[in-house]
Amino acid sequence: MIFGESSLVLKHLNSGLTIHFNAFDALQGWKQERLPPVEVPAATRWKFRSKPSEQVILDYDYTFTTPYCGSGNVEMNSEQGRRGLEENKFDLQWEDCEEQIDLVALSTKEPILFYDEVILYEDELADSGVSLLTVKVRVMPSGWFLLLRFWLRVDGVLMRLRDTRMHCLFEESTKPIILRESCWREATFQALSAKGFPVECAAYNDPSMIMQRLPVIMHKTQKLKTSDVL
Repeated sequence: MIFGESSLVLKHLNSGLTIHFNAFDALQGWKQERLPPVEVPAATRWKFRSKPSEQVILDYDYTFTTPYCGSGNVEMNSEQGRRGLEENKFDLQWEDCEEQIDLVALSTKEPILFYDEVILYEDELADSGVSLLTVKVRVMPSGWFLLLRFWLRVDGVLMRLRDTRMHCLFEESTKPIILRESCWREATFQALSAKGFPVECAAYNDPSMIMQRLPVIMHKTQKLKTSDVL
């Protein structure tokens, strides 16, 4: 199920800087990554029993795993046009950094001025698991925080969690700093079983509860380069 009309957009009105999340761009990332298909145990048994002429060759990633971590651009306003910028729009630039999102500070009690969750696409994988891409955002007096999450569970085979977190602090004295942290986790059911974890699918319905069981395969933090636009 693709929710093509759903999106989350954050825009800095004075500069035209826009960060947005949508299903179309996420699926473009899926197509470009071209991961090999994940095979479920039933498929192996079916191929063994069927005739070669009846076999269906699965040559694409039906889990719709995506490396997508958001889209963004800057739309030129009239002031920027007077400074000589010729392009109407240009992409955002992110650079690797050592700074980290302060999750402890985010856990402190603070009024939530706005909150929402947007589902971008979802698939039950023919009753063999779940593939889900969502983005959540909350706005507080001190700033905003969002979580883009791709969650995959292929029952009895594989679990995959790809999180992108963004945080922006509102500070009047300095330009706002926007950090983006990407963390990918992945494990097979077989590897989890070897560590003594349960293999029943019912134990893995909530990715937030089991994320610490999945080993990290990629982690990086980046900072948005805002010197030219803010």
